[in-house]
Amino acid sequence: MDYKIFYNFMLKLTSVFEKSKCRSDFVQGLESAFAKVLQVDNIKIYTLDEFSYTLKDFEKPWENLTDDFQIQKLQTVLNSFVGAKEFAKLVDNIIYIPIFEDTKIIGVLKISLDKKIKHDNDFFNIVQLVQKQISYAVLNFKSGEKMKLNTKFYQTIRNIAKILETQYELSYILPILGEMIDSFIYEHLIYIFIKNKNKKEFKLVWPANIKDTKIYEYLETLTPKSGVIIEREGKVGIFPLLSEQKLLGAVVAYNPFDKLNENEISYLDEISKQASITIERASEYMKTLKDATLDALTGLNNRHQFALRLSEETASAKRQNTSLCCIMTDIDFFKKVNDTYGHAVGDCVLKQVAKTIKKELRENDIPSRYGGEEFAILLPHTTLEEAQLVAQRLRGAIEKKKINIEDYNIEGVKQLGVTISIGVSLYDKKMKEPQQLYQNADKALYEAKESGRNRVVVYHGQ
Repeated sequence: MDYKIFYNFMLKLTSVFEKSKCRSDFVQGLESAFAKVLQVDNIKIYTLDEFSYTLKDFEKPWENLTDDFQIQKLQTVLNSFVGAKEFAKLVDNIIYIPIFEDTKIIGVLKISLDKKIKHDNDFFNIVQLVQKQISYAVLNFKSGEKMKLNTKFYQTIRNIAKILETQYELSYILPILGEMIDSFIYEHLIYIFIKNKNKKEFKLVWPANIKDTKIYEYLETLTPKSGVIIEREGKVGIFPLLSEQKLLGAVVAYNPFDKLNENEISYLDEISKQASITIERASEYMKTLKDATLDALTGLNNRHQFALRLSEETASAKRQNTSLCCIMTDIDFFKKVNDTYGHAVGDCVLKQVAKTIKKELRENDIPSRYGGEEFAILLPHTTLEEAQLVAQRLRGAIEKKKINIEDYNIEGVKQLGVTISIGVSLYDKKMKEPQQLYQNADKALYEAKESGRNRVVVYHGQ
């Protein structure tokens, strides 16, 4: 082989080993490198799954191979390398290179050629030089991903435990739990069910719907003592949510094609146990906080207290013939913050926005966390024009604020900026119900969001 061609091939190959960030990058890089010494049509890598011992496409390990003839052919080639001293085989215009873990064959690199070559081609003289490096690279990808998975598992456990530092409403907690588990076990659909105490049936609480209703039949077999239930040869896993040996509900993992492996079952079992503790404590907190007036996360009035103050302030405005305004506001694209940086960062954003709102208001103004990322503010003795100025001041203060998230170790991100949309309304003494005041502000808020966000809209009636 020409020295220059050989040099360029090895240089390219070294670059592939050093710079490939994902499996697809690696395979495409190999294809580009081998194209310098062969007329390559395409390259594929197949590896043995350590749990099912079946061959998987290295780039798509979550998918099962469906071509039985191809599987049989690959398996035959794989077996032919066992005990042999060959570093490559040429079969029907395809070169196969074994991938080793120590002395055990764990896969094969398949190079499909555009043009026939002979077995004494110069290429076979250099295969021995690169075969071990390719094996090491494949193993590095697999071990690196396993480490990331373990890290993500402990992060998920920790994040589920931390939810209770800031949230206690199950209607808010359960979707967060679903999203956390779903992002961890991404190859399976995740469902969360809560058991109805009175009807003794399971209600799907996350996501909104389920296609395979057969899962409900599996849930009926679940008892506090049944433990984890695995159905359909491992494609469905049902993990109980328990509290003091009482069945609260279940986490279900479902994939119509692929099995849960042993690690995934173990991970899901532990995550479900942590979720059980979180749900149980949330239920206890709800009982304790029934008489509370403050929101646990932001320190502002909670929704219940807002309703009481709304009744008091509307009655006072009507009796004393004074003006009263309401501001409804929420954080723009807040779901994207949670999805991108995690719910812990989302909670940090909520706290900082609440802190800014409180700082910008007068002492007799009444800020409340209405729910999620939405805030309600009552402005006693305030005209509509004055309320609009307050709203613009709030909007500007939030827009300028940089929220420090260094403690959350988000790579490349130390600060976040968010904006808010605001709706403003004025109390009309002809209103039949106090709720109309904030409902009108909410209508204006909706208009603010629909018309571009990061703006103030005043409600002027129908």
